[in-house]
Amino acid sequence: MTENISEFTCLVRDMREAQKLYFHTRDKSDLEKAKALKKKVDEELENTFGWIKNRQPAIQGRLL
Repeated sequence: MTENISEFTCLVRDMREAQKLYFHTRDKSDLEKAKALKKKVDEELENTFGWIKNRQPAIQGRLL
């Protein structure tokens, strides 16, 4: 489990660095790399937490 978290953390770090590089350079190849890494992050999130989006939200009571 810890190993998966470390891999995911590195993947997110790489994605953010690629995004920052693209916004600095506006180079098309940097954009493609950032998009590819974002897709990987999204896939990991879907694999890990995909069941959450299909869950019915809990009904909340009034605060006041």
